[in-house]
Order: sequence, then structure tokens, then C-alpha cells
Amino acid sequence: MNFWSLLKTTIVGVVLSISLNVSAEEPGGSGTGSTICENANLFTNVFNDVCWDCFLDNLTLFGVGNPPDGAADNGPVCACTDSLGVPEVGYPLSMWQPQRVVEVTTIPWCSVGLGGIRLQDSLKGSGFSNEAPTDNSRETKGFYQYHYFSYPIMMMLDMFVVPSCHTDYIDFDLMYISEIDPLHQNDLLAILLNPEAIIFSNPIATAYCAYDCVQVTADNAQESAFPCAGCDGNLYPLTGNVYPQPDPVAASSLIAQRALAGLHRKGLAKKTIGDAAMCDPEYAPMTPRSQYRFSMLHPVPEASSGGAMDVVSGADSIGELAGSASGPDAFGECCHPMGMSTARWCVPAGGRKRPGRDTNYMYLIWNYRDCCIRG
Repeated sequence: MNFWSLLKTTIVGVVLSISLNVSAEEPGGSGTGSTICENANLFTNVFNDVCWDCFLDNLTLFGVGNPPDGAADNGPVCACTDSLGVPEVGYPLSMWQPQRVVEVTTIPWCSVGLGGIRLQDSLKGSGFSNEAPTDNSRETKGFYQYHYFSYPIMMMLDMFVVPSCHTDYIDFDLMYISEIDPLHQNDLLAILLNPEAIIFSNPIATAYCAYDCVQVTADNAQESAFPCAGCDGNLYPLTGNVYPQPDPVAASSLIAQRALAGLHRKGLAKKTIGDAAMCDPEYAPMTPRSQYRFSMLHPVPEASSGGAMDVVSGADSIGELAGSASGPDAFGECCHPMGMSTARWCVPAGGRKRPGRDTNYMYLIWNYRDCCIRG
């Protein structure tokens, strides 16, 4: 056997040895992934698990409605220019649209939205589940991956289709996966994308974000609070590291917020709220926070304003588990602002976390769209 054949045989042997060790040591490798990478039934439960009240209760026409902060100052008419620069007169229409889905997982490459499949076998160390602290503290930490989907369900179902009011995608598509993004894996590398993290890591910014937590929980999200993540935690760094992590539900919501912030910085998400965005969505390097609302799809969906079905106990709503479905602290809508305290939209707090199932979460992203309807 010559030198090159011996070298080739050695390399193949080492690669096979590493692969076997990874499969043996990692729970949820190929062959066992189906037992822990769950199926969220994204397409089979469309009518039961989607918060349709979010659309029906928040439609704004001719400026009449309840628009969020930063929305267009709609009058009776609006105007946009066509491709030749000729003004076209129309009327304003604004509404919340279900446009995206973000799934958050501690199991790398696990996609609950695609039927619980593993997109590929993961490498050891590319993600980990919630870990108990190694010291005497009570704090826990976690590392999460996310997958970002286009999910314009109203367009796909041909429901309330307004040609000049749709955004970009008209079909379901996998748009981004964090496993291949090196900036998502390392806090120091992430500074290359968001150097402002250094500015906002100080006591003054922390105090401001505490105020933002109060505002968002009161359903008064402010678009100017772009460096904050409400009550979910610290928005920066834009990575999968969450520490401390007292509430896995809040941690998964935080990762979804970081995903949107990173996509806006990369130009992969656009601003659709405000006067300048009425004709065409525009680039926004900072997240327009009042533009988004979340509805949990998995593990326990926010399906209606009356409360979500609990899959563990069979109760009619999460509120029923607490003894009251409409207490003073319960949020009355099934799509909540980003960063709202889980004590309001998860009544009781943590009620959307199934025992032993805190690895996979999926959120429907509602996008506020200011439009100028022409023709």
C-alpha cells in the first residue's frame, strides 16, 4: 500500500469514528430524532391553531381603528408613484397579517414545522438543552437554534388577498437557519453585525429596558425601544446564548426577537409600518418593534382570545388551569406584543411549557402592514 492510499484509509477511518461517536453520544441523532423532535402539525391545524382574531379585531381603514405606535398617519386618501414616476391615488388600509414562522429549538437541525424531521445530523456541541447550574446558584442557561419560514397563510388560502398590500413571499418557504450562521454561535463574532451591543450594555440601558418591559406588558409597545426585548431578557448579543434563563418560554420568545433583529440588520426583513412604507417596504437596520406580534403555535397554541387548548390536562384554556380564564392580569388577545411578560399571556406564568417538553417552540409572526390601495 502506497503512502496516499494509507493516508486516504486513515482519514476515512477517523471520519467514521467521529461520526459513530457523535451518533452514540448525542440523544436525538438520526434514528432517535423522531422521539424528541416533535411534529407541530403546522399545516393540518391551520384553522384551529391560528389566532384569526388578531386580524379581525385590528383592521384599520381610512385611519379608523387602533393602529400601533409608529403606524402611518392615515387620512382619507394616499398616493404612490408607479414605475414611471406617475402618482397614483388610492385609499389607506392597515392590518395585521400572519407572514412568518419562527421555530426555536435546543435540538440542532430539528424542525417541528416540517413534521418533526432532522434537517441533517448535528455535530456535537452545536447546541445544547437547558442545563442545570454547576454551582450553587439557581440560574440556568441554554443555547437555542432557530429556523425562519415564510408563512403568508392568508395568501396561501386565498383569503382577503389585496395585491397592493402583500409584502414579498406568496408561499411557504424556509428562509433562514441559524445552524449555518457563525455569528449566531459566538457572542464575540456577533459584535461584527451589531457593534451597538457595546453601547447598550450599561446600567442606563438596563433601566430603560425595564421600563420597556412595563410598557409592553401594558400592551403599549414603543417602536423607539429597538435595543430592548421587553420582559424576555437582554436583546444583545444576537446569538443563541441565553443566560440566565429562569423561564424557557420567555427564552424562546427572546430568541425569536433576536432572530428578527438579526434579519433586519442583514436586510432580510423589511419595515412595513409608517408613512414611508405605505407604498413599498423599506430597509430598517433596527427592529420596528411595534410592527410585530407573536402567537405561539407549539407546544400550546394561542388559538383564540378565549384561551388556548391545553394538551396536557385537557382544560379548555390556559386560564382555566389557573382557576380563571379572564383574571385581571390575563391578556385578552391571542397575539401578544414582543416581550410581553409571560405572566400575562401564559396565564398562569409558564402555562405554555409542557412538563418534560421544553426543547421546541414555534411562533407565528404577525406583521403590521400599512398599505395604499390603488386601482
